[in-house]
Amino acid sequence: MLSLLCVATIVGLFGSATVTLGQARDGLDVLGRDAGPQAMATTELYLALADMDARVVNILLMGTDHDLGSGREESEAGYESSRGQANEALLQAASLTEGDTVEEYNVQAVLDGIGAYEQLAAEARLLNDEAGAPPGEVDPEALRSYRQATRLMHTELLPKAFNLGLDSSAIVRTNHEEGQSAVAMGLVWVGGVGVATVAALIALQLYLRVRFRRRFNAPLLVATVGAMVLTVGVTLALNSSGGHQSEAKDEGLDAAMALARAGAITTDMQADQSRYLIDDVFADNYQQVYLERSQQVLFRPASTLEDYYAEIGEVSEAFPELPGSDGSDSRDPGTLGYLGQSAQEALLPGQEDALAEVLSAYNDVQVEDQRLRAAARDGDLEAAIDVRMGVSHTEEGVFPAYMDALDGLIDLHREEFTDGIDRGDAALAPWTWGLPVGALILLTLVVIGVRPRLAEYR
Repeated sequence: MLSLLCVATIVGLFGSATVTLGQARDGLDVLGRDAGPQAMATTELYLALADMDARVVNILLMGTDHDLGSGREESEAGYESSRGQANEALLQAASLTEGDTVEEYNVQAVLDGIGAYEQLAAEARLLNDEAGAPPGEVDPEALRSYRQATRLMHTELLPKAFNLGLDSSAIVRTNHEEGQSAVAMGLVWVGGVGVATVAALIALQLYLRVRFRRRFNAPLLVATVGAMVLTVGVTLALNSSGGHQSEAKDEGLDAAMALARAGAITTDMQADQSRYLIDDVFADNYQQVYLERSQQVLFRPASTLEDYYAEIGEVSEAFPELPGSDGSDSRDPGTLGYLGQSAQEALLPGQEDALAEVLSAYNDVQVEDQRLRAAARDGDLEAAIDVRMGVSHTEEGVFPAYMDALDGLIDLHREEFTDGIDRGDAALAPWTWGLPVGALILLTLVVIGVRPRLAEYR
């Protein structure tokens, strides 16, 4: 009976460990190769849509001068590229939200909306070209069509795209938490069955010592130690893998997605500069929206753009210290937003310079925005357009430089995500064969240990 109990507990240890290790591997697969990458792709949908609208308004701003900035051909090529990226991201979103009726409806609504937007944008460009509008003086009919297009983009498409990104993050978080909970419960079973296995082996050892007057049974001693090693080893592997998985999600995926949202919002911000220049009627609205979006990217307490420019300059100069982080001023909530405290807390050792570069580049964007609005207020539309085209210039513009710096930081977090998943897999890999081989060895040792004693009854 004791022998059978030992065999049963060893089989139970093998079974509980196999199930729990499988749950851990499934969690890594979902996060690292399924929902995680798909969620990252959906965050790029907002960026692609915002870039499409930015390209259109830049083309309208250029008017008949097709060589302004990087040129009209580059803007048109960028528009087509962003449209392709948006379609690809929507396919990823559709895959991730399959089975969720509401989210599937949102994906379809964005697909339909892109078609309507493209029609209005094409109409605006055609009317402006036919009118031969000079730079900065968009044809009224073309401007009316573009207003409808950008209103559709900002009231329907971008909000839905942003929500799809948030929902995909929620799906990843839910899957991660459910997987971690299942593994935690499995650890309880592995630990409990492991203790039972060791206890049964010790009981058998003691029984043989008393009943057969044998001081030691070497195979059972080795089996007892082996059961301890197997239980502790599997537990440590699961804990290690879970830790790496959490790091991959928190310091890798979540941080990369937050920074990607910052890039998407900044793309829409710099498009607001062009909208500010071509539409006198809504110029004040676009200026206020620019400030609101800037505060989302990097928040500092400021009610006007002039105050904000000064505050942002202090952030880049003071880094790695963040203004307001010491809590000395109760009215100052600190440096918040996607590039603020949360971005700093997600940094890994050695990444401080990358964030410092992003903050400096972001400050350069705000410096140029200040120049643009100063020229516009002075009535120098030509100078304002030159600043705007310089901001978005592919090779020399401060905005592409900012996006390059931001992409570099995002890549660091993506590498941490990939490395975290790989480390989690590596922690579990030895037990693919180690667990069945270990369980088989334990069973063999039990048989070897009790067989001579049973043979004495022949």
